Amino acid sequence: MSEPGYTLQRYRGKWAIVWREADGRHRHSLGTSDRPSADAAARAFWSRRSTRGGINTVGEAVAYYIEQKAEIRSIERARQAWRQAGPFWSAIPIGRVDKMMARDYRDHRSHCKAVTVRNELAIVRAALNLCEEDKLIAKAPFVQMPSLPQNGVKHLTKDQFRKLIAGTEKGAPHIALFMQLAIATGARMAAILELKWDQVKLDSGRIFLNPEDRIATSKGRATVPINDQLRPALEAAKVAATSDYVIEHNGKRVGSIKTAWNAAARRSGVKATPHMLRHSAAVWMAEAGQSMDVIAQFLGHTDSRITQRVYARFSPDFLRGAAEALTY
Repeated sequence: MSEPGYTLQRYRGKWAIVWREADGRHRHSLGTSDRPSADAAARAFWSRRSTRGGINTVGEAVAYYIEQKAEIRSIERARQAWRQAGPFWSAIPIGRVDKMMARDYRDHRSHCKAVTVRNELAIVRAALNLCEEDKLIAKAPFVQMPSLPQNGVKHLTKDQFRKLIAGTEKGAPHIALFMQLAIATGARMAAILELKWDQVKLDSGRIFLNPEDRIATSKGRATVPINDQLRPALEAAKVAATSDYVIEHNGKRVGSIKTAWNAAARRSGVKATPHMLRHSAAVWMAEAGQSMDVIAQFLGHTDSRITQRVYARFSPDFLRGAAEALTY
């Protein structure tokens, strides 16, 4: 029996399959720390890669993507999106995917909001890109995404945030700390709920939102400084901590803040969602005159054009030079 053309190595706390080609060394995370599971995943991966004919349709590409990304928290949202997109896309050969087909899908889902259609197309695009990256297909076709409407960014003013956090005074302490972290770091809810104390460096004043063993996704996470208002809250929480997680309740990691959040919002009279705090952090930085490049780094955006498109309008200097040019 011939030896396989790959080896397994540890990589960021997980097993990875490693092989060589003419253009150099390649590595692909198998998404598991269990060796028997890694062996099985490696055999399946190598079989698909070797035949190059195992993935022919969009449905097969998405199935592979979901299998490879099974440990990512957001994968359930991807599954939900695929349940809507699957009937249209599943049987389509990858070679037939083009701009017109994406446009046809938008027409097919014209009764839905643009952001919903984008989320559904995102799973198709991500799956095809992963298959190209893993050399299961020669080239991922371009999937054109619909533009988002230029509507307002839902965020809180500082007065509204103070009212919101005041609504936590009679509730569980973990929701107040969550709000303080969310507004001071601009991080997404998942990053905060997954945050462990070994990622919080009180001595150097920094929070590493992206743990070393995290599988990379399109949702970037930054390293951010601890400001003077957040520090005492973290120091008090650290003294009282009974688990590895910064956000804990009764000594256990918090999986959902929905109940505590809704109670605090109801007491405060402020209508808000957890994700609005990320938008609020970005808007406050823009209003303070921070550059879009700085805000992008703070939010973990890999492309500052995203930041520019969404938040530039809140900067006091936005288009000011252009307006001054129109004086007479």
